[in-house]
Amino acid sequence: MRYVQFSRGRYAVRVTVPPDLREVIGKRELVEPLGGDKKVAERRAHGVVAGFLAQIEDARERLAAGRPTLSTAAKNHFHVELELDDKARHADGAATVASLNAWSAPRRATLLRLVASGEIVGEEAEALVGYAADALAVRGLAPDVPRPELLRTLASIQLDVLAVVDARDKGAVTMPEPKSPLLTQPDPEPVAAPADRGSGATLSDVLAAFHRERTAGARTLAERTMEEHKTAVRMFDEFMGASLPARSITRKDVLAYKQALLRTPTRFTLRFRGLTLPQAIKANEKRREPYETLDPATINVKWLSHLSSIFKWAMNNGYTDDNPANGVRVDEGNGYQEPSRVPFTQDDLTRIFSGEPFKLPRKDWGTRQWALLVALYTGARSSSEIARVRLADIYQEQDVDVIDLALATKNVRSKRLVPIHQHLINLGFLDHVERLRRRNETRLFPDWEPEDRINRWFLRSYKAEVGIEDGRKVFHSFRHTLKTALARYGVNRDVSDLITGHKDQSVAAVYIGDASVTMVKAMADGLNRVDFKLPVLGQK
Repeated sequence: MRYVQFSRGRYAVRVTVPPDLREVIGKRELVEPLGGDKKVAERRAHGVVAGFLAQIEDARERLAAGRPTLSTAAKNHFHVELELDDKARHADGAATVASLNAWSAPRRATLLRLVASGEIVGEEAEALVGYAADALAVRGLAPDVPRPELLRTLASIQLDVLAVVDARDKGAVTMPEPKSPLLTQPDPEPVAAPADRGSGATLSDVLAAFHRERTAGARTLAERTMEEHKTAVRMFDEFMGASLPARSITRKDVLAYKQALLRTPTRFTLRFRGLTLPQAIKANEKRREPYETLDPATINVKWLSHLSSIFKWAMNNGYTDDNPANGVRVDEGNGYQEPSRVPFTQDDLTRIFSGEPFKLPRKDWGTRQWALLVALYTGARSSSEIARVRLADIYQEQDVDVIDLALATKNVRSKRLVPIHQHLINLGFLDHVERLRRRNETRLFPDWEPEDRINRWFLRSYKAEVGIEDGRKVFHSFRHTLKTALARYGVNRDVSDLITGHKDQSVAAVYIGDASVTMVKAMADGLNRVDFKLPVLGQK
């Protein structure tokens, strides 16, 4: 690969910084060791190279933003000439200056027009406006353009100067608007050095302290939530350009971050490996067909909500004086919105469960077949619940076969018992569990993690194979399908919520009216009412 070098048994990315950018970046070369493993080095190199090239591009933009342009040169000349006119009127008197201008200005204006149009060039053009070009060069304000182009530009600006001078000579109250667009276009945004925000615990320091506290007590934070917290802080730090003291972060910073999130492409760390959040935004907007950006609901529920939670803890524990993220949300409006996920129809289920994988003999079914069936009949979430089920979590509770979602990570209600639907048992699910135990496996789906393979296979391949094109129908739709079916088959709302994890089973007695019916049996009775009429139920 380009930029990857192999020396003394080690790989490294080495990108030479262009000479004109070395002062901006502060280095002659960007280097990142990749280790001695070739496959690991190849995998890491793409992201590292992309990050280095983006860093060079950022430096180039910062350098360009600080360079003089025709517009900045024109504005400087315009203001300097009017200041000289002010000084002359103060020293010699307005009447004297006006008298002199009445004699010289018409002739000079004619010559300037000829210079601006390119009719007068060379030494004659130099004699008329060369002094202004030299003055810009002395002050370091001359743009990097050919000298004749600069002279033509300065001649046209001088005509605007003469128009203002003429209005002054006539005692006008309102000065004429400049005709040159160079005098009215906005200047490039200055790239200021990062402001000194003082010292103190950074947001990363605060998060580490927050997590230490929440993992020490009985109500620990879920591992997935802690990972999302870390991602939220990393994204914010990337947007700010540094890990800043938490006390220095303002509401204005968070509001600007919210606007950046609205322009952030989905899955940007995978699509733009090695790029920071601001770099990924720029790279995405340069694409002919940019990737879709983050959904407002995701921004609110995940990234802004997590940031607010961290700042709230920081405020309560003396790290900050306030919570600058409090109440900062994307306005999603109050009108009707199409749901982002919808249940499968009966036709969808028929397609899914009559596909090629389900034509195999049941004894040969593996993770793909059983994962889809478990998702449908338990309503459990994919990577956070189903993928983590251990074989030890499948047992009988009060004569009911159950799956204990003890490792569920969403919240305390997600840690629940789910009865095993009789249809799953009839299909041979418990026999499959026993076969796994005899092979000394520990997980129900040992080949699911760490890459969330089943979810990816279903979304990227299997859906299209069975002819489901609706983008709102995803793996999580199995959960929506069960919740819809529980309501359709008349299962009590409280029992349904216990099954799907919307009620805390630790206080389930509140929701079961008949004291002679246990929580588990009530859930099993309700769940077994549901009949999805799957084609595999009639197969052997």
